Amino acid sequence: MSHQTTAHAFRSACTTISDVARAAADADPASPTPCRDFDLNTLAGHFIGTSQAFAQAGSGALDADDPWGSKATVDDDWSAQLVDHLDRAGAAWGRPEVWDGEVENSPMPAAALGEMGLIEIVLHGWDLAKATGQTVTLDDDVAAEVLRCVAATADQGRQFEAYGPEVKVPDDASDLDRALALAGRDPAWSA
Repeated sequence: MSHQTTAHAFRSACTTISDVARAAADADPASPTPCRDFDLNTLAGHFIGTSQAFAQAGSGALDADDPWGSKATVDDDWSAQLVDHLDRAGAAWGRPEVWDGEVENSPMPAAALGEMGLIEIVLHGWDLAKATGQTVTLDDDVAAEVLRCVAATADQGRQFEAYGPEVKVPDDASDLDRALALAGRDPAWSA
């Protein structure tokens, strides 16, 4: 199976969300976000950790002691730190061959882990954008791939409380809005 489409989507999403992170550099860390119980500071810390974990996984291995980046430290310049992690993740997962086989210290195949990373980056990138008064615009093919990945994991995501209850959106909603809604986010959310 070729992973060209998902590799392209991952790389493109990281580029888009890096731009969001750069523009959020001076935002109020106490700003509310669409994530339950996360202000901007908490979201940034979580996102720095997970983006670091996915960047490392794309290079072949998860950290055995901290696979999901929960122990990551946040620099004063968190925006630049996040951009660095997103750039490294996009470069790593942007190579189709990375999607085949396994990732060391991962309980799932590389393709499943990569799709999880794509979802994490787009959802939390959207959260960051909304919290800082920005919008996320993905190319149609990228948004379609994100929707495919979220749809395939929606039930499991809710079971593990990674996603909230599905939000209703109009029948003509964009693929990004449909993916957000499937993951329990209200595309119309505002602070």
